[in-house]
Amino acid sequence: MGYIPMGIGYAALAIKAGLSPIQTVSFSVLVYAGAGEIIAVTMLASNATIIAIILTNFVVNLRYMVMNTCVYNKATKTSLLLNVLSAHLVTDESFALFSLMEESSIWFYIGLALISWLSWIFGAIIGVLVLDLLPIVVTNSFNISLYALFVAILVPSIKENKKIGLLVAITAIINVVLQFVIGNWSLIVSTLVGALIGMEIIDDDYLLNDNDGVEC
Repeated sequence: MGYIPMGIGYAALAIKAGLSPIQTVSFSVLVYAGAGEIIAVTMLASNATIIAIILTNFVVNLRYMVMNTCVYNKATKTSLLLNVLSAHLVTDESFALFSLMEESSIWFYIGLALISWLSWIFGAIIGVLVLDLLPIVVTNSFNISLYALFVAILVPSIKENKKIGLLVAITAIINVVLQFVIGNWSLIVSTLVGALIGMEIIDDDYLLNDNDGVEC
């Protein structure tokens, strides 16, 4: 259910960026990458080029390849067809939930991820229908919902390993500084630089430790 306010927040940003209600909802159906969608419409609002938007989303969403690999290594009674059909549904939240559960059925994962996808779409639909009826302070509050969720996911990892917190701070600083130099390309560069720095400061043993019950 937490996806519904995030979908509303995305819709607010999408409509503000000039997308029509149909385009806004279709984006959630066809793309379904919470952070990626928000990044795309934010860059669109700042007149970024299409190639910059595509490359930024490509880099940011590369993590889904790793997540899907982990999910299908854990999932039982699966097949190539089920993997292909369900790969579109992975998100940070559905991956985290499935990783922490003892349940390993591919059908359980599909049910979990499908409900999340439909909830996000439902939130986007609500957003395009009611945003004009809500006070501006309410619509603005929806815009931070996804970031708040990412913080909630990130904090436990930071508590467990302070180097991850340091890496997040370094990457954020690089992104902010580069925005004044290369504009909308800053997210791509800061993500790649942050990943390279992470390879040096984060221990491989920590990353490969199977604390979540998932072998990647």
